[in-house]
Formats: sequence, C-alpha cells, structure tokens
Amino acid sequence: METKDSFNIFAKVLFVFAGLIFGFILIRLFFIPVKINNVIMEPALHNKDYAWFYKTRKVDSGSIVLYKSPLSGKQVGRVIAKSGDTIEIINKRIYVNGIPLHINWKIVQKDTRTFPSRFTARDNLAAITVPNGHIFVMCDNWDIPTDSRLFGTIPLNAIVGKYIWKLSPKL
Repeated sequence: METKDSFNIFAKVLFVFAGLIFGFILIRLFFIPVKINNVIMEPALHNKDYAWFYKTRKVDSGSIVLYKSPLSGKQVGRVIAKSGDTIEIINKRIYVNGIPLHINWKIVQKDTRTFPSRFTARDNLAAITVPNGHIFVMCDNWDIPTDSRLFGTIPLNAIVGKYIWKLSPKL
C-alpha cells in the first residue's frame, strides 16, 4: 500500500514538473518578455516595467511593438503610420495622409520649444510616404526622438512582436 501511495505522489510531482517545463517552453515560443530600461514609452510603459510581446508582424496603427532598431538593438515604439501612408509633422502636430493624427493614448510632450527641421525632426518633419512593407514608429514620449523621426521607417520583418501586457514593480 505504501509503494502505491508513494508512486502516486511521485507521478503527480513529475506531472506538475513536466507541465511547468512544457508551459515555459510554450510561452517562450509565442511570447517575449522585455524589461523596459528607459522612459521613451511613458506613460504607457515605465522604466523598470516588464512588458510582454506576442511574436507577430501583424500590427495596426496605434499598436505598441518591439522591433529591431537600426541604431540600438531591440526597441519599443508605437506604430503611427503603415505602408502607403504619408506622414508629416508641422510644429509638433502629426498629420497622416493630410489629416491630424487622432491620439487615443497618453503621450508626454513637456518641452514647449519647437525646433526647426534643420536641427531635428522632433517637431517638424517634411512629408514622407511610408514604403511598402514598412511602418513609421514613434515613442510615446515625443520629447525624445529615438524613433522613425531619427532613423526613418522600419521594415515589417524588423518587428519582433506586439505588446500585450505589462507587469509593473511596486515602487
């Protein structure tokens, strides 16, 4: 009787352990955890947040994505325009296809200065059409132009994943 009970306990422990290993592998196949180490996506994602991204390249305007930046490895940004869209920034106002961008998310824009495009594309950007198979991304902190305003459009094959949720550490 004792061997049967100990075998049942061993089988249950083995089953739970195998389930955890299988679950971990399954999660890693479909999801990417990323620790945020900057403030470029505030207020959506804060410094020290853990963000989870679903591995996909299918994104919509307004989606937060993890992508391979041509300057700094993997980076997080928000899709502002897709293939075929024309984007222009005039005095900190973004226009997509000639229409002011409707923003239904929070942004940071504290710096009231407006710089001419000959110094930076942060506040003024001549109209560009997003090439086929590309996207235009921006940070939610518009005062920090480490996005498509600096290095141009991003090819869709540089997208690593789409944001799904975050875990914020208690301060």
